[in-house]
Amino acid sequence: MCWELFWLHELGNERFTYQFVHKRRGIEAHQEEQSLLLNFKGWLLHDCWAPYFNLEKCQHALCNAHLLRELNALQERKRKWAANFHAFLLDLHKKTDQGRGQLPEHLRPSIIRKYSRLLEAGYREEPQPQKSARGRPKKSKGRNLLERLDMHWEAVLAFAHHKKVPFTNNLAERDIRPAKSKLKVAGCFRTLTGAQAYARIHSFISTVRKNQYNAFNELVNIFNGLTPSYRAVGT
Repeated sequence: MCWELFWLHELGNERFTYQFVHKRRGIEAHQEEQSLLLNFKGWLLHDCWAPYFNLEKCQHALCNAHLLRELNALQERKRKWAANFHAFLLDLHKKTDQGRGQLPEHLRPSIIRKYSRLLEAGYREEPQPQKSARGRPKKSKGRNLLERLDMHWEAVLAFAHHKKVPFTNNLAERDIRPAKSKLKVAGCFRTLTGAQAYARIHSFISTVRKNQYNAFNELVNIFNGLTPSYRAVGT
C-alpha cells in the first residue's frame, strides 16, 4: 500500500476559518483555485516560512510566539542578545495592551532604534558563518534567527504599529488543533476525498462556533437548504 503526504492549509481570523488540503506545502498550493491567498490584500500573520513572502499583494506580519520560543532556546544557551531581545518583545507586548493596541507615533522611532541596537549586539555575539568545502557557509541557529529578525523587522514590529495585527497567530494554531488530535487518535485519512471533506466540514463548524451559533443546528439548516445563521445576519 502506498501512502502520500498532503498538507492542511489554514487561513482564519476571529470570525472565519478556511482550510484546504494540497499535495504541496509551498507557494504552489496557493496558486490553485481553492486557496484564498493569491489575491489576498490584508494582513497575513505567519511563522516566517520563506514561500509566504512570494505572496506580494498582502502585508506580512510575523508570529512573535514563534520568535519568543526560538529566542528562549538561545537564551538557555547563554546568548545574551537573545535574552535581551526576548525581554524587548515582551515589553512591547505589555506596552500595546497584550498586543491588542498599538504604540503611539512618538514612541516608534525610539523602538526602532532599540531594535537596531539589539541586532548589532547579536551580530557581535553570534559567530560568523563557517566556510564549507561544499555549498554555502554554515550558520548557527542564532545567526539564522538574527538575519531573519534583521530582514523582516517591519513584519516583526507590525503588531506594535498596526492595531489590526495580533501579537501571535495562535488563533490559526487553535483552528488546526482538531485535525492534529484526529490524526493522533484515529490515524490518517485513507483517501484524498475524505481529507478534503474533513477540511471543508471543519471550516464550516469552526466558523459557526466563532460566530456564537450552534454547530449541530447549523448543519441541520444547511442540509434543509437554509442559509446559515451567521450569513443570514450579514458578513
